[in-house]
Amino acid sequence: MDEILVFGHKSPDTDSVTSAIVMAELEKKLGNNACACVLGKLNKETEYVFNYLGIEAPKYIEKVDEKTKVILVDHNEFKQSVDGIENATILKVIDHHTMDFKVGYQLFYHAEPVRM
Repeated sequence: MDEILVFGHKSPDTDSVTSAIVMAELEKKLGNNACACVLGKLNKETEYVFNYLGIEAPKYIEKVDEKTKVILVDHNEFKQSVDGIENATILKVIDHHTMDFKVGYQLFYHAEPVRM
């Protein structure tokens, strides 16, 4: 089974990183081979949360290729995403921002504004 990379935007803040972790865990429970990733160095707040909870940070990736299957969380703009994203197969997008990209195939897309 192909690995599915799950990641947020290039500035991995707490909601982006934790969203990737949670989504990867959900995908695993659905029977998929998913792996949470980050696209950059964690900020101080996120490092603090991970250290406090004793959680290991997801693996760092710099680029993907056309064979890579991905799920995007907390972003959907190619300019905010991993290098090579325009060639990857985007399976799902889970986000709370407005949609800002097009793909030539159907995919699962859930956008919901979150208010506190």
